[in-house]
Amino acid sequence: MPCRDEAEGVAVLAAEVRNVVRAVSVAGEYQHIDTALRLARALWPLQLKAGYWDEVLPALRVAARCADDHRPGSRMAGALHFQFAHCLGELGREEEADRAADAAVASERAAGHTRGEASSVELQGLLSMRRWLYAAAHERFAEAESIYRGITSGQDEAVDLPRAFALMQRHQGRALRGMGRLAESRVLLEAATAFFEEQGEAYNQARALTDLAEALHEAGENAEALAKITLAERLLTPAATPHLMYLAGLRLRCEAVA
Repeated sequence: MPCRDEAEGVAVLAAEVRNVVRAVSVAGEYQHIDTALRLARALWPLQLKAGYWDEVLPALRVAARCADDHRPGSRMAGALHFQFAHCLGELGREEEADRAADAAVASERAAGHTRGEASSVELQGLLSMRRWLYAAAHERFAEAESIYRGITSGQDEAVDLPRAFALMQRHQGRALRGMGRLAESRVLLEAATAFFEEQGEAYNQARALTDLAEALHEAGENAEALAKITLAERLLTPAATPHLMYLAGLRLRCEAVA
């Protein structure tokens, strides 16, 4: 029976994560390569939205290796290296994450998948952000935006461009905040928030609101920052544990000086 919504789907994945991870390993061992790769890809919502990084890492390691051995230079290889790099980055394994992100860019480029290449360059920027290398991150985000702009209106990938540009606004706004350019940051983060609200993307709206609250806090506008935090908390489901915890910490920082 199909899940009622995304939250239920993530909950089902969470309940079955050990079985899925084991299935990826067994499928790889017995050379059922497509099964291993598809199962590993299915873990993406769990690592992105619920923070199950330690749990899914073994499956992603197996799948990335299978993709390199059996589907090199493919979109699937690019997607799995992207997923692997994201997970490694969340776990603070910086050098390994950088290598996986580089592999994602190379695979997507070899496959001629422009959107995937841009997303992987974007991920390189996010990994730089984790090391507080805000100027370097901003360069990667600008590069990713330039690659996205190479997609023409007649291509299938063009349908996702508005969302991709909104994500670029969010990430560039975050980098600008880190560079101390708070006014420019706020403009971009407000635009990203408005886009995701209009599209009904509660998760991404909440993430953009969190970034906006950070910028407001750094500008000394703590009452307004707290209002953004409250709205972001209402938009997230209980499964979004890492993000809710981050918002709780941000709330304490704002309240301490409000």
